[in-house]
Amino acid sequence: MLKTAKGRKAGFTLIELLIVIAIIALLIGILLPALGEARRAGRKTLCMANMRSYAQAVNSFAIENKDQLAAPSWKGNQAVPPDAHPFFRGKSPGSDFEGGAWQVVSTIWKKTGLDPQTYSVPGGWIAYILYSHIPLNDYIGGNLPSQVAACPEDTVRLAWQKNWQNPEGAGLPYPANSNGDNGGQSNWRWPFSSSYSVHTVHWGPSRGGTFNGKGLSIYFVDPNGPAGGGGSFYTQVGGNAGLAVDGSFGRNKLTDVRFISSKTIMSDEFARHQGRKVRYYADPDASQPLNFYDGSVREYKTGETNPGWLPSNRGSMRDRLAHRKDRQVYDPVFQYTPQSAGASSETHNAVAGWFRYTRGGLFGWDVPRGPRRAGVIGTGSGRKLDTTEENELNTNTQASGQQW
Repeated sequence: MLKTAKGRKAGFTLIELLIVIAIIALLIGILLPALGEARRAGRKTLCMANMRSYAQAVNSFAIENKDQLAAPSWKGNQAVPPDAHPFFRGKSPGSDFEGGAWQVVSTIWKKTGLDPQTYSVPGGWIAYILYSHIPLNDYIGGNLPSQVAACPEDTVRLAWQKNWQNPEGAGLPYPANSNGDNGGQSNWRWPFSSSYSVHTVHWGPSRGGTFNGKGLSIYFVDPNGPAGGGGSFYTQVGGNAGLAVDGSFGRNKLTDVRFISSKTIMSDEFARHQGRKVRYYADPDASQPLNFYDGSVREYKTGETNPGWLPSNRGSMRDRLAHRKDRQVYDPVFQYTPQSAGASSETHNAVAGWFRYTRGGLFGWDVPRGPRRAGVIGTGSGRKLDTTEENELNTNTQASGQQW
């Protein structure tokens, strides 16, 4: 730093100023990635706290409700409870599917004051998939929409929540009204959905067999077209989603879970906590927190979990649910596999259903109980699952004729 003839400071020279700026820029370059990692770690910690809240709520609900697992439980052809929203009182849903939709909507209307005439019950809606957390709402704070229901990395859903009275006004991609909108606005429900899907065996039939004298088979929901993603539902043998056996949904109990520390409750469709790269959950390299019936939350790579089974075939424990996930406009950009015939450019071709479709339902397990870990062998288009038998109890009931 220079001085004048009278000894006063004259300030920095240009070279000194450039050196200071360079040092500051270097420090910013070093600190920003670390700050970003710290923020991501904080969001992951919050996500795990959300999932732990749900796991603990499941146990609290079971204690207070005769061991029942929390899920939409209004039954087809049975009168709704007296505490239902006035719109539903004195009515009976036509099926379990409709009953589940009524129950979810009833809770949302009561909590928010939304007008039933404008915000109608969506037609043909299977509410169990993204809304099975709604019966637990009073155990996780009681507010709707609930921030606990959204992963902190799920910025789209958080924006919908913030603008829940006009979610399309958030300026982000949003699902369109469905064809079965009952004459009203059907897509209003999305801000109340969850990033975490409750697995089908929690709210649906845990295994095949018979129920009320009727055989149960499995129907695979396919919303994205041929070989698309979806979920599995047990229905009457030879039937479809419209022939689901009434009374077989929303009736599972906590004591049905055989391995509480190895059985998952819910999971995100995407692994959002692996830096900037988002992966579809069925990518063997995807890693995400999972919550369990013992109340714990632990992180696993998908390839380290039980590869599951093909829902439509109970005859073989080695048949896998190979499926395809096409990216929707509101999905995050995720790592995808090369485009296949008829698929969008952003598609993941999954080799298994993994922990979302574990064999044995609530009787099975999702994370390893022994030294054997499921894995994928091969590369590129030749990738396939290792067919070594997993350390899994054979809970197949098709041959044994056991009751569901």
